[in-house]
Amino acid sequence: MGGLLSYSLSVSVFILMLYPVLHQIINRSRHFRFNRLAVITGLLLSLALPCILDSTLISLPSETVVTNVDSVMNMNSTLSVMKTTSVENDSVPAFPWLSIVLIVYLSGIVVLSCREIISFLRLFRMIAISEKKIIDGVTICRIADDVIAPFSWGNYIFMQDTELDNSSCIYIHEKAHTVQRHWIDVLFADLFCILLWYNPFAWMTRQLMKLNHEFEADEAVINSGIETYDYQRLLVVKAMGNRSISIANSFASDKRSFRKRVLIMSKKRPPRKTMLIALCAIPAVALAGTALSMPVSSRFLSEISGYSLREELLSEETQPSSTPQVLDLESNPSKPETETHTVIPSPFENQKPLEDIIRCSVETIQPDKDTKVNIEIVVDEDGRVKDVSADTPDGAEVAAAISRNFNGVRLEQMIDSGRLVKVHFVVPVQLKKKE
Repeated sequence: MGGLLSYSLSVSVFILMLYPVLHQIINRSRHFRFNRLAVITGLLLSLALPCILDSTLISLPSETVVTNVDSVMNMNSTLSVMKTTSVENDSVPAFPWLSIVLIVYLSGIVVLSCREIISFLRLFRMIAISEKKIIDGVTICRIADDVIAPFSWGNYIFMQDTELDNSSCIYIHEKAHTVQRHWIDVLFADLFCILLWYNPFAWMTRQLMKLNHEFEADEAVINSGIETYDYQRLLVVKAMGNRSISIANSFASDKRSFRKRVLIMSKKRPPRKTMLIALCAIPAVALAGTALSMPVSSRFLSEISGYSLREELLSEETQPSSTPQVLDLESNPSKPETETHTVIPSPFENQKPLEDIIRCSVETIQPDKDTKVNIEIVVDEDGRVKDVSADTPDGAEVAAAISRNFNGVRLEQMIDSGRLVKVHFVVPVQLKKKE
């Protein structure tokens, strides 16, 4: 579940950067179909780009620069444990803030999902019990409650008896919603807001989408030949003070949206160059991607993504020790040593031996350009180095040299939570061209 929270945070960054652009498009452009496409594209980009950038959202420590064998390698900040339980040096257990945040986040998703389901059940009940009439291929459902404003969902339009005339403004307005399938957009926006329920910009983007839907439907009414002034008066009478349905496109509006709808009808259609505002989305997306690729951001998201609430609860039940322990091979008769190996200290205790191996491995390499590689070293439960790999083809030679120098070498075994653990080390190394 930590991965879901990490993903939603990444999506939040993108929608945060895109919202100002979408806000300007909706409020300045009267090309409503283009506006609708812009909002949907913005939501899709916010959902897709974190997945595309996922390979870069890896916690990378600070670089170790290796120039020659005499270089001083300060690796105190370059080793990181990728797949072990996080270890605290203090004997006092850390405050489980991540567990609390994850529980609150998941609870919000559950509550909003239940609310969405209940809203649909009420809607389906209204469809089932209402009197129906088919006009122009659209099902008209009669509603007796005068407090509820006319609304539409799917191929259904909900109206009072006095509004069933197929030439009425309300019918034309709601039919525009059904013909253009605005309910699909609303459902998509609702699911988006459930994922990002804590982010106000997600809800404001949903509001922008529904406002643009009303602009489109209002335009359909005006284009049908109805006088703008008469329609505005009808909005005042019908829309204000009536209760709307959140999951549907409702004729009712809040005061702010109502004011915008009335004003937009009186404006002349602006030139198409206003659509160029959408180009501002390019630097917005670039800025969001840069923010997520920063070491601090990527490290923070990686920590959340690798967190498991279930494992945390199980570890609390077993009361793990606060610091890792080095297993004494002599006191563990179940794993007899049958081969001769050089055992070096764990990098948790002493990083110098690992520094020496890496330094000796790269001293014979003559790169023709400055090269940065991330070397991943996998150490199994027995302390044997099982794999050495690089993240780029340029680092294959470095990985092979390090792997050769680990022949006959073991690391001290590590115990965490009372069991032997496999450890992954990631060591960034920058090779500079030798002159």
